[in-house]
Amino acid sequence: MSQCPNCGHQVKDDTSQCPNCGQLLTKKKKRKIKDQSSQSSNENSTNIRLRKIVPIGISVFILILIIVLFFLLRNYNSPNAQAKILVNAVDNNDSQKVATLLSTKNKKVDDAEAQQYINYVKKEVGIKNYIRDINNTVDKLNKSNSSVASYIQTKSGQDVLKISKNGTKYLIFDNMSFTAPTKKPIIKPKVETKYEFRTSGKKKTVIAEANKNTPLGEFIPGTYHLPAKKITENGTFNGHLNFDFRESHSETVDVAEDYDQSFINIKFKGANKLSDKSEKVQINDRTFTYSHSKEFGPYPKTKDITISATGKAKGKTFSSETKTISADDLKDNTKVTLEFYSDKINSYVEKKEKEENSLKNKLTEFFTGYATAMNSAFNMNDFNFISSYFKKNSSIYTSMKSNFQNRTNVTMISPQVLSVHRNGHTVRTTIQHIDHIGNYINKDYELEIDNDDSNMQLVKEL
Repeated sequence: MSQCPNCGHQVKDDTSQCPNCGQLLTKKKKRKIKDQSSQSSNENSTNIRLRKIVPIGISVFILILIIVLFFLLRNYNSPNAQAKILVNAVDNNDSQKVATLLSTKNKKVDDAEAQQYINYVKKEVGIKNYIRDINNTVDKLNKSNSSVASYIQTKSGQDVLKISKNGTKYLIFDNMSFTAPTKKPIIKPKVETKYEFRTSGKKKTVIAEANKNTPLGEFIPGTYHLPAKKITENGTFNGHLNFDFRESHSETVDVAEDYDQSFINIKFKGANKLSDKSEKVQINDRTFTYSHSKEFGPYPKTKDITISATGKAKGKTFSSETKTISADDLKDNTKVTLEFYSDKINSYVEKKEKEENSLKNKLTEFFTGYATAMNSAFNMNDFNFISSYFKKNSSIYTSMKSNFQNRTNVTMISPQVLSVHRNGHTVRTTIQHIDHIGNYINKDYELEIDNDDSNMQLVKEL
């Protein structure tokens, strides 16, 4: 409310004429407009100042943000910061972090391998030396314009870490890469073996041939007691593969097996009359050629083992006793003696030797007559002198007849029977004789003989 300037009557602010006296109220309106104009002018002036201040404030904020970001990046990405992350992870046994830091495109390190690395570094380098050597190496590489890589080593000179310059990060900081050098564990099993174990976070299978060096992969420094399943034709074993980087200064390291297994060493008793080449051993359901110096296996100590053997004497097969070794009696090296029934073997051999001696005598008589007849036949150039000594149309019959037709002389002087073997109506024998120029010649022949040994004929020359 306001007063009319003419009559003093109270009028509303928005009234243009006094209701009492009719006075026009234009002066107040103009002042109000003037006040509004002045207020608008002040607001425009304030807006202009704000438009100048805001960009400056934003620029200052961005500059501060950049400075903060720089320090943050430097704290996490400078060479010294990168080194600190690794040494802290090793110092605090953070195997997961170490695995991440040491993994590369070609070699993924898993947590178990990283833990082996941590233990190895602390024992063989010492954590204080490790931290000092890394920091010193990073500083030198940072300041050097020529060096691009350097190694951290154990007290014995084994490499455990390679530090390399690797470009820059964010176009500001030198980038350092930290990689662990690797070795290839080599295994050489006695029999073909399949090994199953975990490495690089995955299950791995390696098939190794008998008595051949086979690599298991690539591993970073450590002393490994690696859980591994071993599978052979003789059974399945659970155990470990052991290898230690301290034991090798080359790119490979030998692997030793650690399994609860048994090797079998077998001896024969009463087998002196058996032929060595014929001797066989059967272990469970598999048959092997026997050698007294050979170890058979390995076999799991969790199952019984059944063992027997066979061998031949004078063409006949003889069997030993059968033994079953219980799982509780199996040792790392289990010795087993198998006994043959020597009385039966000796009796049979004695009988066969008598027969052979009798046959030898008959063969000696046969070849003596054959040599005499052959020499006469060539002198007379008459094949009929010796034709009865050959089975008609046999290979030796045809060959000797051709010699006569071609007048090719064949001489046999003083034949001696060296060995003889009979199988039914077939006899094989080795004869030593002197040829026409005085040389001793050994020849093998096959003959056919009747039941009562009264008649024999040559079939072929072997």
